[in-house]
Amino acid sequence: MNSMASFLRTPACLLLSAGLWAGSTHAQSAPWTNFEECPGFPPATAEILRWEAMRLPDMVLCRAIVQDSGAEAFALTISRESPFKPRRADRAERSMLNGRELNWYRSELPSQPNLLIRETLIPIARNRVVHVSLRANEAASVAKYQDYVVSLPFPDYED
Repeated sequence: MNSMASFLRTPACLLLSAGLWAGSTHAQSAPWTNFEECPGFPPATAEILRWEAMRLPDMVLCRAIVQDSGAEAFALTISRESPFKPRRADRAERSMLNGRELNWYRSELPSQPNLLIRETLIPIARNRVVHVSLRANEAASVAKYQDYVVSLPFPDYED
């Protein structure tokens, strides 16, 4: 059996297939629906990031870890509701997710005033929301991590 046929028979291939995306619009072919687990990374992102997950009552915490350095790229929590309440005055960047605008909000840590912190909320089902938080030292890293987030196969849900 050749290596491609072997690869296609592995469960990892099935997970990666669920997160396929196309082009710069980040279109997903199969939305993520098991909200008790972290969403699958698109194949190109899976080579760069891996998940560290923790399951708590009524919440899943997913930390996207850069494989080469072990640093956290971003974290997301999947829960019924989030303690994060976006404020219009804190709006920073905008992204596109499933053809809809996604607003990112600034946050800060008084002990680290130069750290760039961004957060957003993504409703994924009637009773589920994803709170995304990322931290970076430079704007280019913020943009790169935001691109990783919007490439995830979030379902197209409208409240």
